[in-house]
Amino acid sequence: MATTSRQVIVGSTIVLEIDIRDAMGNRADADSLPEVAIIDSEDAVLRARSSTNVTRIDEGRYRLAYLVPGSGHAGIWIDHWYATLNGFETEASLNFIVLTNSAEIEMAGDQIGDDARVTYTEEEIIGLNKLLAMLKARLKNDTYVESIDEHGVTQFVHCPIFTDTELTWFLNCSLSEFNQTPHFTDFMFSDNVISGRDGGIGRYSHILVEGAAILAVAAQMLIEAGKEFVITDNGISMNPPPLSTTLNNQLSTFVANHMEKLKAIKCSIKPQPLGIGSFRVLAISPNYLRLRHLRERRIV
Repeated sequence: MATTSRQVIVGSTIVLEIDIRDAMGNRADADSLPEVAIIDSEDAVLRARSSTNVTRIDEGRYRLAYLVPGSGHAGIWIDHWYATLNGFETEASLNFIVLTNSAEIEMAGDQIGDDARVTYTEEEIIGLNKLLAMLKARLKNDTYVESIDEHGVTQFVHCPIFTDTELTWFLNCSLSEFNQTPHFTDFMFSDNVISGRDGGIGRYSHILVEGAAILAVAAQMLIEAGKEFVITDNGISMNPPPLSTTLNNQLSTFVANHMEKLKAIKCSIKPQPLGIGSFRVLAISPNYLRLRHLRERRIV
């Protein structure tokens, strides 16, 4: 098995390539085939400097297929190239990673616990950024701490409470809640009514930001609760303020009001029909059918 990436499993073949360029930055052929030396992670020379098996595949591009020994050590290996261009000798050290057999599954594809692959369209990013700005303002997320650098100059260091990644996930969860309560809809961050992407404020921006803020308060409440212990030093005691209690009181108040507002908003939004059909009352008595036609002032 051969790989053209810069990672390889011991006992497999890795394809190493290099581009040789002239003083103008253009690829140019060397005077002769370049020579390559391979040094493993233990600084042992496993391939002496040689041009054996080095091939030219394009102008200024050369390739070496190298079989990593099965007994090789895992780590960062070095492929050291030597070339002569227009009579001038040059050399370059590149590197590649050698992995053990147990790491082969990690190279096969996505695994449980890997970072989530999330992509947004340009319109969704514009909407998300506007919602992020409102959410940061509501949480007072952008805080600054006074600090003195090595030159004695006072500066203010940005110390956000939540990262942009965390706030983005809170907004995603809030949008999911909005789309499923009490009936299902399919709003997206790119919709103008959600974030006001085309200008102004979106019609439902407040409810989404409030839902994300509730999630943020719930997450921070546990962290603050873990900091609330009495500190005693030389007879002086310091009892931190019960921030977790304050956050819990806000959370209890906001959750109930938030759900009521969310249900009221969604009750005024009826999803579009998926098709046109007929309606018939399934009842034994024909009087129900007759009442329906009378109510609609219909004869048949």
